[in-house]
Parts: sequence; structure tokens; C-alpha cells
Amino acid sequence: MEKIYLHLKIGKIDFSCPYCNKIYSDVDDKYLNKCNKNKKFITKIKCTCNNIFYMTYNYMGNAVSFKKES
Repeated sequence: MEKIYLHLKIGKIDFSCPYCNKIYSDVDDKYLNKCNKNKKFITKIKCTCNNIFYMTYNYMGNAVSFKKES
């Protein structure tokens, strides 16, 4: 009998505030669920530095944070 190995790649779930670099983690899928409820698949986060930034998941399944352009 031939052995078959399955490799699963889990996306990166840690992301940081683009203003102060505070690290966030989406271990419990809180932000993923918020992204899935939004039509644009992004969510807004207010950091402890009082700045607002956005996050989403890219096509590879990694969490990505970004500033909104003016």
C-alpha cells in the first residue's frame, strides 16, 4: 500500500496596524467573519493609537492590513 502525504498550508493570521505596528491576531476568526459579512470583504479597525485602518485576506489566505487612501 502506498502512503499519501497531504500538506495543508494555513494562511498567516497575524497583521499589524500600519500606523504604530501593533500586532493583531485573528485566531478566533473574528476579523475573517467581519470581512465575509462585508460586500467588499474588508473590515475597519480602530487601533489603540486612535487611528483607523482596514484589513482583509488576500488570495493566498494571508491577513493584510492597510491605510485608506484620501
